[in-house]
Amino acid sequence: MNLERKCSVTTMGNQDQSPGNSGDDGHSKGQIVENPPQEKVTIETEREETGIDWISELPDALIVQILSQLPIQDAFKTSILSKRWQYPWTSIDNLIFDNRNTNWSDRENVINKFISFTDNVLPLLCCSKIKKFCLYFRFCLVASYSSKIDKWLEIALKNKVEDLDLEIWYYDQNPYVLPQVLCNNSSIVKFNCEFCRIPEECVLNWTSLKSLTLTYLFLRDEHVEQIVKNCPQLESLKLCEFCGFHRLHITSPKCRSLQLIDHAHPDGDWGPFGGDCSFEIVAPYIQHLKISGHFDNVEIRLGDLSSLVHADLTFSVDVVFDKTVELLLSSVRCANELMIPCWFIEMIYVSVLEKKKDVPLLMLKCKQLTINSWISKNAILGIGVLLKSTPYLENLMILHEEGDFFVWDEDLEDEEFDWSGDNFLSLHENIFKGSLQNLKHVEVTSNCCSCQHKADTTERLSEFLKSLLEHAKNLEKLVIAPWHNGCNISSANISKVIKNLLAFPGASNIAVVSLGSVSGVDFSGE
Repeated sequence: MNLERKCSVTTMGNQDQSPGNSGDDGHSKGQIVENPPQEKVTIETEREETGIDWISELPDALIVQILSQLPIQDAFKTSILSKRWQYPWTSIDNLIFDNRNTNWSDRENVINKFISFTDNVLPLLCCSKIKKFCLYFRFCLVASYSSKIDKWLEIALKNKVEDLDLEIWYYDQNPYVLPQVLCNNSSIVKFNCEFCRIPEECVLNWTSLKSLTLTYLFLRDEHVEQIVKNCPQLESLKLCEFCGFHRLHITSPKCRSLQLIDHAHPDGDWGPFGGDCSFEIVAPYIQHLKISGHFDNVEIRLGDLSSLVHADLTFSVDVVFDKTVELLLSSVRCANELMIPCWFIEMIYVSVLEKKKDVPLLMLKCKQLTINSWISKNAILGIGVLLKSTPYLENLMILHEEGDFFVWDEDLEDEEFDWSGDNFLSLHENIFKGSLQNLKHVEVTSNCCSCQHKADTTERLSEFLKSLLEHAKNLEKLVIAPWHNGCNISSANISKVIKNLLAFPGASNIAVVSLGSVSGVDFSGE
């Protein structure tokens, strides 16, 4: 029969038994344990018939491993359970110090408690190596605590931290400046840094680094060059909300993944930047490339990307430079999987409109193509031209994602192009002619909800898919899904489209047409 033993443990306030009594910089001692004095915590443990406390009998190494999965504040609190539990927490190697989810009504007290806790706990750690150190620090005047942060990082670096995650949020114009001891380090393998600043005189040198993520940072060309040259083990580079550099030439064969997410100007760094927003990427060994988010008023030039396997170019722009789409597609033509935004299709259509004829593109090698677009009269022309340049295409996905709308107006009458004339009819009749020979799988999301879009949306979709069925002689499966789940109008209209397609004598006798959900796509390479 199992017996239950209940023991009451009185938590410590400002007593000498607390490890926090080692001293700090003037903050009140004993704030590590935040429960008020004399508050009682009931601990229930189960005993087998032998009377053994199985949890306390676990090996020290296993207890430490369990405690490493807890936030550092919770792991520390186990020290009050008994003498057996007084010190195991000091050996944990996964440390997370986080003040993001705190009550800011008593801001000064919150700051003092967090700093006191961190100051007192870090020196007590005795692990030989820290596997992961996370510091999520959000205060209004970060600059006032820079020396504290330097001290904490110095302790982590002395313990040869391998995975370092810093999020030092600031509300003023003075972000936290990374210290030289961090910028020149041989133990860090993975580094994620947000809202910090790299000093101009600093030399970046991470000899063991394999994964680097920098968010909301101003990066000079010399910083990027140092990352490329002084991080010989680098395999993955991710830059988010960045600006500053003009050249990103990655020549290391080990670096296979590159992600650029959003172009932004960090507060306090816009002045020295000067506003010249353009950069060139040359990365002959990169296999996974992702450029997404907002790149307004930015000119992106892609050079040698001859090893590409996955290319996600779903970034948005407000200004399109001359021949941007043609040049970008030419640079990623060797990718096996390609994902593009709706404005690529728009620019291809504009080229057709200007030249009044089909616009040939360089042949792409991709076998899987994902287009963020919705089906319209204009989009069909742009998609058709693109598909003619993908002779190896096997899988096609057309995703109507929220926020991706064409900027043109279909009711706009163009004086130079006769939409009812022979030129347009010829383009439409021959849109897929000679292409789609290898296409096997098509997935389409469409908003056929008449309450939001024009009544001819369903008709446009039917025409487009009939053209696919007619020319894709080896098509095996066609999946049509509503843009947003739960819309009965959209589902009903798509069902009508499917019935029309089933009655259409397509070229493929084995094609399966169904209403379903479209699989997600992620080309991040991680």
